[in-house]
Amino acid sequence: MRIHFVATLAMAIAGVPLAMAQQPPASLTLEAAIAQALETAPRTAAALARRQAAAAGVDQADVAPNPELSVEMENFQGSGPYRDFRSSERTYSLSQTLELGGKRGARVDAARAGLSRAGYDLEISRLDLTRDVKLAFAEALAAEADLALTEDQVRLAGEVERAIQARLDAGREAPIQLSRAEIARRQAGMLRDQAKRRADLARQMLAALTGSQQPDLRLVDDWFKRLENTPAPAATAGESADLLRQQTAVRQGRADLAVEQAKAIPDVTVSAGFRQFREGNDNAFLVGISVPIPVFDQNRGAIARARAELTAAEADLAAERIDRERRLAAATANLAAAHDNATALQGQIIPTAETAFAAAQEGYRQGKFSYLEVLEAQRTLFEARRDLINSLQGFHNARAELDRLTATAAVTGAEGAR
Repeated sequence: MRIHFVATLAMAIAGVPLAMAQQPPASLTLEAAIAQALETAPRTAAALARRQAAAAGVDQADVAPNPELSVEMENFQGSGPYRDFRSSERTYSLSQTLELGGKRGARVDAARAGLSRAGYDLEISRLDLTRDVKLAFAEALAAEADLALTEDQVRLAGEVERAIQARLDAGREAPIQLSRAEIARRQAGMLRDQAKRRADLARQMLAALTGSQQPDLRLVDDWFKRLENTPAPAATAGESADLLRQQTAVRQGRADLAVEQAKAIPDVTVSAGFRQFREGNDNAFLVGISVPIPVFDQNRGAIARARAELTAAEADLAAERIDRERRLAAATANLAAAHDNATALQGQIIPTAETAFAAAQEGYRQGKFSYLEVLEAQRTLFEARRDLINSLQGFHNARAELDRLTATAAVTGAEGAR
């Protein structure tokens, strides 16, 4: 069943009565669509799982190396007095690696920065999904309004064709005018079919985003026809979620560099134990210490890689600032232009076009105007109504993009501390 647009929006855009159709009881608002999408979207679940993985990484980074227990046996199964186990010696020792150079602290800082970054990734995925639902919702509403408009166009074209047929039968109209009216009706039918396909596709896309099992829910929100004031410049100031995420990426890059630099400092392994001498049943304690000699591996390659990745993260942050300003300017300009266009269409252009079309119809009935003049007035009116639908959709698309760009994440850089 075709989903009808809200009656008030249809009256505001189409400007003519629509045939009432039975509507399903279930309905869907923009807020409910966003809530459903956030609850069921796989990409949000994936981002949440990555954040949980990053939290586990913080726990793991704060763990010290495990001690090692070693048991050694020597001087057995040889020859002479060592042919059995009577002259064997056993050594039991416990060793522990001591991390030097702040490795553990640097590792924890890097893991916490990764947790904060994963938190911003989760919030950004939610913001992106919210914007996408708004765009899909606006497309569905615009498609429904356009479908209602084309159906009115088909109805009106049919009425005009019947009126011309009556005038032709009365000998007051030329046959060519009937052909023109038939062509206009067929063209209106083609536009209606296109609008129907667009509306069906838009509803499918919205249902896919929200995870809805009822793609024929009735859209009853009046959000589409509401024109809010364009934001002041101060409303677009501040750090967005994208900038905060990129700043965290820079912080993580610095922490990763500190980790690699700390790895270049050798760790010390200390051990302690005791040895049993079977011959004489004597015992003796022993202690030891071992330090790697950094002759071949000084971790230079990993340090250079971490430094380059930090440089890339800083460049990405600068690029993000530039890109955000560009997108903010474009979205603000598009929002203002669409607002002005929709306001002019609603307040001046469409009322004037409706008056001109009504006058052309009356003049045609009185024989003062030709059918071509009526057809031109009709085309002008429906183009203006379609322009209003497009302007409303453009306004809400720009509004959704602007809301996305100016939103700040609900997480903070201290989140990693938990």
